[in-house]
Amino acid sequence: MKHSPLLKKTVSLAILLTALQGIPQGAMAANAGQSAATPAVPELINPGQFKWQKTIPQLGDRSPEYAILHADTETGLTTLMFRTPVAVHIKPHTHARAETHVVLVGGTHVFASEGVRYDIENGGFFRAPGGVVHEAWLPAGSQTFNILESGWVVDWINGGPSAEDVDQYPPKSTGKR
Repeated sequence: MKHSPLLKKTVSLAILLTALQGIPQGAMAANAGQSAATPAVPELINPGQFKWQKTIPQLGDRSPEYAILHADTETGLTTLMFRTPVAVHIKPHTHARAETHVVLVGGTHVFASEGVRYDIENGGFFRAPGGVVHEAWLPAGSQTFNILESGWVVDWINGGPSAEDVDQYPPKSTGKR
């Protein structure tokens, strides 16, 4: 059954708002009480204004990319977009505080943590609490919205992104959620 573009956008917005509910109240309160040096005005960045940065520069156009949308200097809360022109494995890592991952387009994303596999479909939401080791396999052509509560800081368990991560697909697993 086909859904209208408006329905898809409404569902995506509802999921994004659900993701924002996972942000600690302190982080939201800190944003509400911004200092006089930072005016409390809406921010707008349209897709054509994103400043994409390659995660594996030596891959050129095949490199996954991210664009930081906002970084709060007081709380560390960072929002970004992530896109993958090719399938990619994001190696095991953790963050000091929670990471939220909302799949905008690109099919099913697979996360794994402590032997459990999580399949997140288009429009789906995944949140890993701080300190939880997790890894992911993102399909080619995907784009996600990410919220990093401790900033754009990744604690890699076995080294960061490299060319060996490209064209990697998730293993089959029975511990699926």
